Amino acid sequence: MNPHIIRIVPSPQAPYTLVSEKLESLGFARYDAPTAEPQPVSENEIWLSNDERSAVHWIVDDLIGVSYLAVRGTDAIALSEQLRIQLPTDSVVKLQLRAIADRDTDALMDTLYRTAVAADSGYDPDAYSLLRWGLNDLDPLVRRVALVAVSITGWTEFAELLAWVSAHDPVEQVRAQAISVCTLLREQTIKTSP
Repeated sequence: MNPHIIRIVPSPQAPYTLVSEKLESLGFARYDAPTAEPQPVSENEIWLSNDERSAVHWIVDDLIGVSYLAVRGTDAIALSEQLRIQLPTDSVVKLQLRAIADRDTDALMDTLYRTAVAADSGYDPDAYSLLRWGLNDLDPLVRRVALVAVSITGWTEFAELLAWVSAHDPVEQVRAQAISVCTLLREQTIKTSP
């Protein structure tokens, strides 16, 4: 993961409008790409700092249903810490508590996706534990969502667990998906090796 790009997952209590207001209060301006034709306002937006050395991207990932911020630039670490203080966000610890408290299948699947996006700075044992828990859930749909979440992390630490799931899960689709995710992680490792 690029150390100069940091993902922040705003909690559902932090809608786009609140994020936009906070960024503007920090001196960021919404970037409007020059185009020949007027463009509709997108849910995927970019804000630039006055010196244009830092940017914040609001990204709506419709595939997994998670909106998040990608902070990049020279002040990415300080800016991301400031945003985490000023906005309600989902940390891995908050997501663990949510998973324990709410056994609703939809909420658990959302929590697994949010965990994968929130744990972007390299291996995180708390996020690993939560995703491992999802891989062992009784519901095969939750296990499949956990496999997608594992693929988002890109962590090779899941290789042994994925091998076990691909050999022992009682559902064929889960076993096949585990093989696919294991292959994907292996390919990512080969691409990033020096």
